[in-house]
Amino acid sequence: DGATSDPSRKQAVGSLAAVAPAGVRFKVGMLTMCFVGTCMLTLLKGGGHFPSPLGVGCGSTGFWGLYLGQVPWVLAFALYFRSMLVTEFEEKVRTGYTFIKGEVEWNSHNTIKYPVLCAASGLLAGLFGVGGGIVKGPLMLEMGVVPAVASASAAAMILFTAAAASISFIVFGLLHTAYGAMFFCLGVTCTAVGQYTVGKWVKKYERQSPIVLSIGSVIVLSSVLIAIDTVAEATGRSASELLAPHGICSADA
Repeated sequence: DGATSDPSRKQAVGSLAAVAPAGVRFKVGMLTMCFVGTCMLTLLKGGGHFPSPLGVGCGSTGFWGLYLGQVPWVLAFALYFRSMLVTEFEEKVRTGYTFIKGEVEWNSHNTIKYPVLCAASGLLAGLFGVGGGIVKGPLMLEMGVVPAVASASAAAMILFTAAAASISFIVFGLLHTAYGAMFFCLGVTCTAVGQYTVGKWVKKYERQSPIVLSIGSVIVLSSVLIAIDTVAEATGRSASELLAPHGICSADA
């Protein structure tokens, strides 16, 4: 028809095809490979109530080698994805691609800045015992990402990190199976209800504010509960008892 025969439209379509990012399935597959490799290293080193299949003793040189081996493994994937994103960004700029509102421009600066911030937020979230999504959600909103995309992206990231952390806890014998199953079901149910409710609200009023408000509410509630739990744990216990060191191979940690 006339629309597709127009030379300028053909050029635009060709440009969009040229700057189209790598297939979503490929990217998810790479993330899954990174996750599986991390879990394999965790299982191979063993520890706690789970003996190493390789016979590596907890706390030995081999144990620490497998433990720290996760760092270069994850870093290799991070560098690969950075190269992919920078290449896509440069191709978009070269072909005159117009960035839409909320789309992150993954240039050479942002592909270092934001991953470093995400890594720091994940570390702090782990230290304080909260989900990384509580930190990464607001971070992506600050980046200008559309709230719906920020919420979905944070949930996808936490799926991988929470699963890896759960496997590590199981290996060290620190996860109560009954509690884990109960909180898993509770999390799935609450997520489904929240997703349905907020989705209906957004669709009805055609506003993104409910997503932002829900993220903010979770952050406030989590902060209050962490404060209450900290006070309850510290009450009646001396500083020496609270700060007593534990061996990494001990389930008491």
